Amino acid sequence: MAQYFLGIDGGGSATRAVIITPAREVCGRGLAGPSSHYAVGPGLAAQNCLSAAAGAIADAKRLNPEFRSDQILAYGFGLAGVKRESDQNLMRGFLGEVVSKPFILETDVVAAHAGAFAGNPGIVVSAGTGAVVFGADEWGERFYADGWGPILGDEGGGYWMGVEALRAVCRSLDGRAAPTRLTSPALETMGVSDGDELVKFVYSQACTRDKIAALARVVFSLADEGVPEASEIRAKAATHIARGVKSVAKSLLQSRRDLALRLGETQVPPLEMLIALRGGLFEDDFMRATIGFSATEAMVELKREFFPIISWKVVKPQYEAAVGAAILAQLIV
Repeated sequence: MAQYFLGIDGGGSATRAVIITPAREVCGRGLAGPSSHYAVGPGLAAQNCLSAAAGAIADAKRLNPEFRSDQILAYGFGLAGVKRESDQNLMRGFLGEVVSKPFILETDVVAAHAGAFAGNPGIVVSAGTGAVVFGADEWGERFYADGWGPILGDEGGGYWMGVEALRAVCRSLDGRAAPTRLTSPALETMGVSDGDELVKFVYSQACTRDKIAALARVVFSLADEGVPEASEIRAKAATHIARGVKSVAKSLLQSRRDLALRLGETQVPPLEMLIALRGGLFEDDFMRATIGFSATEAMVELKREFFPIISWKVVKPQYEAAVGAAILAQLIV
């Protein structure tokens, strides 16, 4: 009998589902609304996961009339906002009410890591609406940097960039700073005409994180044109993310060195540090180049301090995050 695995990558903007074969070939896709319980609540988050899964199942049946949903052996969920045990338990309970198959629940960035490296060591830099860096090795060690959410962190993410752009606009509007070319496109993107309307909209329920994060594209465009405020925001965003990469790389190498001291150097081979970039912000050439350059600087510095590193490079993820979630599902069967 044919066997399949279903993976779901869910965040604050959308939920993507895929069905894969044991050979990791995608044979069905589905899309639904957000599945971050912080964004829409746990009940709707679970329902959106189910809707995305149903879409993938329908797509698989369309592509292969012999496909049956009972051939799916397990589900893998990679959802934003489930890093803490309390969040895990909450969503596990709601998902258990709508999913009858065995399933595994991890954060979206863990699923992205599984997809990027297919189980091998490496660091995933995820920068879309939010920002988080995650690293794991073959010994099971895991390390995070940022991912604290829009109030406490996510520095360098799209929402952070959007807020910084709006702050620059407000400083310009009230005279604390010189006029900026950010103002007109920022107001237009937000669908308002002046500062008063901006305040009213930003503090209304109609203003979503995605709406503010959309300003990142405005920042990128104007930064390419040399607008100082936009260039400064983009450069700061890259710096924040690069610091996360260095922090996670250092933690991974420190852990590896400690393990080598306990087990002996011959038992812990030097590490080839692979770094995968994920998220809409890395569509920007400057962001990709800056993170790559900053990663090289960090690795050169760390190599002087830690012996178990032989090389490093920025790589393209092998698979998307939803496939990574399905790969995690394979591990529990």
